[in-house]
Amino acid sequence: MTRAWVGIAANANSGRGRGRQRVERLARCLERRGLGTTVAWSPEERRAMVAESADDPSCRCLVAAGGDGTVASLINEQPSRPITVLRAGTENLFARHFHMKQSPEEVAETIALGRVEAIDLGQTGERRFVLMAGIGFDAEVVCRHHASRMGKAGLMRPTSRSAYVEPVLRASFGYKFPALRMVVDDREELVGTTAFIFNLPRYALGLPFAPTARGDDGLLDLIVFRDAGPFRALHYLWMVFRGLHLRRDGVYHRRVSRVSVSATESVPVQLDGDPGGVVEADRLAVPWTVDVLPSAIAVMVPKSYESAAAIA
Repeated sequence: MTRAWVGIAANANSGRGRGRQRVERLARCLERRGLGTTVAWSPEERRAMVAESADDPSCRCLVAAGGDGTVASLINEQPSRPITVLRAGTENLFARHFHMKQSPEEVAETIALGRVEAIDLGQTGERRFVLMAGIGFDAEVVCRHHASRMGKAGLMRPTSRSAYVEPVLRASFGYKFPALRMVVDDREELVGTTAFIFNLPRYALGLPFAPTARGDDGLLDLIVFRDAGPFRALHYLWMVFRGLHLRRDGVYHRRVSRVSVSATESVPVQLDGDPGGVVEADRLAVPWTVDVLPSAIAVMVPKSYESAAAIA
């Protein structure tokens, strides 16, 4: 009988010190449960591992050992096996949503339990996202922060929440808030200056932008902020913090399966907290479009996770 195994896609920034030690601990925990492991530290190794898992039914699951960026990289390899997470990042929004842990022993227990939930994804072009897409001011901050983290040999330096302070301030003074035109499900048009498309309700710092978003309903939650300018952006942020924004004029909330976006100037995009390209300003350009992919990926979740469907 072929031995069951688990693939681990590890963040290269965690390849030394405690990060490597935690991956090695997970491998030992899985070994004690009779499971073999394959560890991929580079994008090339990850790509080969995902391809191998697709052709091998003895692969039990794939583990993203890192933060939300590592999860996004694994999801964009379009794995056909369930995924789970060994949490190690700044926000860990995906892992926190599903109650995933930092402890290798607890992750091994989740894998042994084998409880799987199917969730939706968003897709734009060739890129997929599991948390959210941001268009406009939010994406400008993400792009500035990403540029400040870029180190030698293409490796990203570690970050923290405080590292966002300078990008937020610089974006506040420099971003022009060009108009966005959104067509929702080919039937309704909305106009704003900043927009978010959520699959899961989590956002950095726990801000409740889309508190009712569900990853298993076959839809995405579109939040549009109409008015321009840094002071309006700060006002909107305060309303979000208080949980009042969805009841305010100038804020639109729609549950959608498709959104097409065009802009008066080129506007940055972020996907799951990483730069995701731009909405082109050319009037002849094809609109930037997001579609929902219902039940596109299986997630191996711990016993403590209670799905939205079960709560409902």
